[in-house]
Amino acid sequence: MRGSILLLAVAVLGLGGCLLKPFTPVPSPDYTVEERWAVLDTDSLTLFVRPQAYSGDARSVASSFFTLFLQVKNKSAQPLSLSRGDFSVTVNQQQFDHIPLSIVLGSLQSGYYLDQYDDPFEPVTPELQDQALERARTQYFELVNSYFSFGDILPGGMKQGYLFYDHRIGGAQGFEFNALGASIRYLRR
Repeated sequence: MRGSILLLAVAVLGLGGCLLKPFTPVPSPDYTVEERWAVLDTDSLTLFVRPQAYSGDARSVASSFFTLFLQVKNKSAQPLSLSRGDFSVTVNQQQFDHIPLSIVLGSLQSGYYLDQYDDPFEPVTPELQDQALERARTQYFELVNSYFSFGDILPGGMKQGYLFYDHRIGGAQGFEFNALGASIRYLRR
């Protein structure tokens, strides 16, 4: 009895050591670190970035991706334009560009169709099909509204949202987020 309790305790402690620690930004003179946020401050904008799991209703779809949450504030008196090429992630010298919204939404659509065949022995009733379609629509619009929107940011304005990347980034020990010519380094700690 005592041996099995000791074995169980060792197994639990061993599993706890295998859990992945969160990514935290490595301090640098090029940006500041505030509660796991990296803050890049320039003359014209302030960028907040943090690895953060997508928390909306479409979590099951979003779990197939590595997500970063961004907030960009325009501090200048002129509109600022952000393009799709302004942000990327580098892991072991391999560059990953963000995954377009259309691909993320396509994953949601595929999940909807696969859900129709969860139990081949239980027929899909019209009510269940309508509920599934409504849930998929809600998730669709939620993803569209949560995705980071590129384009112009008005003076004093702010944009925020998620960028989706290849899920393999989440298994790395560290990565660099390349933003607007600057590089922010993250490590598991």
